[in-house]
Amino acid sequence: MSAANRAVVVDLGLGNLGSVLQALVRAGGEPRLSTDPEEIARAPRVVLPGVAAFGLGMERAAKFKPALQAALSRHAPVVGICLGMQILFEEGEEDGVRPGLGLLPGRVTRLPQSVQVPHIGWQKLQASGNSALKPLGWAYFAHSFRCEAPDAVTQAFAEHGEVRIAAVVGRGTLFGVQYHPEKSAHDGEALLRRFLALPEGAA
Repeated sequence: MSAANRAVVVDLGLGNLGSVLQALVRAGGEPRLSTDPEEIARAPRVVLPGVAAFGLGMERAAKFKPALQAALSRHAPVVGICLGMQILFEEGEEDGVRPGLGLLPGRVTRLPQSVQVPHIGWQKLQASGNSALKPLGWAYFAHSFRCEAPDAVTQAFAEHGEVRIAAVVGRGTLFGVQYHPEKSAHDGEALLRRFLALPEGAA
């Protein structure tokens, strides 16, 4: 990888790896797919994508927790996408209550009955806090569970009727994106471009 726009994509073997890699390239990035915890720990930036149930995601991701913590300790930007966002939290209730990675406070719960699940479609993002990712515009969602995140870490949300869905969360250099930026056209690509422009983690 060259000196700019480098990112290591954690290979959980789940779902949307190919489309995320292609989207990062379109956004000007140089992504590298990896299952090596040491490579992830020293990565300039880390992307954690996934599409699956919470429990399966954690079975695949648990071994990478120390690597993610090491990357964050170096102030490397880290972003979880879809399931990758959900498993950043303390626990999830899909298929019974299961622990998450615990890198962000909050829990993952099923969407209320007033929302048809799976919740699929385009929704307008609304900023609710300062975010280096500057989430704007329209986003494509496809999920049945949501992150109940404290206001302190919620950076943007979408509204489905009276239900508020945390769309972007973050703390320090750690971010999570509930929607699919790789499928969100220009606005999704712009968000990935801003992520790639964040300063790399210390060597």
